[in-house]
Amino acid sequence: MRHEADLGLPLCAPHTASHFHVERRFHANGIFADIRHFGWTQSSRSVFQPDSYYLDFSIGPRCPTARFFNSERELADPPGDVVFLPKGGAFATLSEPGEHSLLCLTFENDRAMQLFEDDSVADLAACQDVKIGRVRQGLARLVEELRNPGFGQDILLESMALMLVVELCRHFGQAPYDDRSAHGQMPGWRLRRIKDKIEADLAEMLSVADLAAEIRTSPRHLIRTFRATTGITLTDYIASRRIARAQDLLVRDEAMIKVIAGKCGFQSAAAFSAAFRKATGMTPREYREDRGASR
Repeated sequence: MRHEADLGLPLCAPHTASHFHVERRFHANGIFADIRHFGWTQSSRSVFQPDSYYLDFSIGPRCPTARFFNSERELADPPGDVVFLPKGGAFATLSEPGEHSLLCLTFENDRAMQLFEDDSVADLAACQDVKIGRVRQGLARLVEELRNPGFGQDILLESMALMLVVELCRHFGQAPYDDRSAHGQMPGWRLRRIKDKIEADLAEMLSVADLAAEIRTSPRHLIRTFRATTGITLTDYIASRRIARAQDLLVRDEAMIKVIAGKCGFQSAAAFSAAFRKATGMTPREYREDRGASR
């Protein structure tokens, strides 16, 4: 177990806070927890982008002027005692003068990741007021254990944190359809980022691992949710975008076929020709001639 004197722990301190102090820190097997105290002396806006699944619990009343902005860039209702944020999102916040004391948890534990990204759980959306009694009770117990450590603290805290993950997944997995993302589908911001990444890098060797890293998820989860959202596999989508790019270039670009092949991510003119003919029924040269372009 490592405590507050250790270095290298992911501590997402608010950069705009006027003061910030960590009372206790803990790390075991990818579970990170800390009790922190901070505040603002003036109004401040910022964007919080968690790299991991994030859960916090207000120790005492939460500052009533702390607010998130919703998707329409309007102030949302004040957050409750427990806030959950999925990894990879960007959450705009408004902080007014006031004090905060929070227990913050982040999860980089393999088992927690498997639970969060299980097929039976929809892509988890942010929840700024988690009303699950067992989660609140578990977080209060974590605060007590962090402040008064006892025998086997590592095992106890890790087990309790994983219990919280299970409770969250059960709750969100059973939530009404309108209260969460469509089952197994990818949030719009993730889909847009993946498509933008593919378009920008069509000339490169696109790997599932790199695309998954772009939205901070696992390759398996990306493959599964992309197909559930678009109706086609990620591989087929990339192939279709390469062909679409090639069709455009063949008409408006007089470059040699092998040059266009490279611009579309094909390793050789032969591989390009075979893939293009399979998709369109014509070779690249036939397609260019048919569209009236000349080299």
